[in-house]
Amino acid sequence: MENRLASVVENKGWFRLSRFGGTMRYQWLRRRRLVVFLLVVMAAVQVVDLGLAFLGVLETTVTPVRPDFTVALLLVFCCSFPVAKSETTFLLRFGTPRTAVWLGSLLSLFLTGTVYLILSTALNAAFAVPGVLLAQAGKNVTMAVPAPLGEYLLGGFLSTLKDLPMQLLWIFEYSAIFYFVACCLRRWKIPTILVLVGVPALLFTLLLLPAINEASAMLESGGQNELVALLLKLISWLQKAARFVGENWQTLQGVAAGVAFVLGYFVMRGTRQPE
Repeated sequence: MENRLASVVENKGWFRLSRFGGTMRYQWLRRRRLVVFLLVVMAAVQVVDLGLAFLGVLETTVTPVRPDFTVALLLVFCCSFPVAKSETTFLLRFGTPRTAVWLGSLLSLFLTGTVYLILSTALNAAFAVPGVLLAQAGKNVTMAVPAPLGEYLLGGFLSTLKDLPMQLLWIFEYSAIFYFVACCLRRWKIPTILVLVGVPALLFTLLLLPAINEASAMLESGGQNELVALLLKLISWLQKAARFVGENWQTLQGVAAGVAFVLGYFVMRGTRQPE
């Protein structure tokens, strides 16, 4: 029996035995319609905006060619919940190994954000051409960065290519974080909500409660000067904390994504296979 299984594994490999290709195909079929729908909505908004500017109804501004990174992250966030719930249930129903489901889910979220990021850049560039031409023709269109059409497009593409590696890294990190949170909500909805809401509220309370008590004591004793000094000290501490988070956000985000990437597999692995 062992020799027979070994020959099967050797001939077919992990890719076919794990059904990873089928998992990715299923995820692609589920995601592509949503991506196309968002791009159509985005194109319709651009057409209406430029059309009204051409007719003289309103004024508009042609922004530099950039990807819609915020919308890409929002798309990944919204897709993470059905991926971790109904789509995982569908894949497990047919006996797909959990490793393939976990890896396929993460890659599908990452690729969804990436595809939308690239296509939104191309769409913005396509609509930047008539926008620049209308601005040069003296219509109700202004350019955020006045420049000839070729220079305008080239500058936008170079800036996009410069920022693309970091944006792709962020999409992958947030894909891991969102997927982990969605998996936790699937298995432990109430505890997860309590942690997401309760921990920040508890930290905020522990931070402010001593300051509030001390401020109350100062007001009772009539120490207005000490109260002002306390408020200035608290503001200074909050500024230092905000500066620390801002300066180390990339590291904090990367650590959180790494932890979520690993823990997401174990949380998803415990999902019961539907009968």
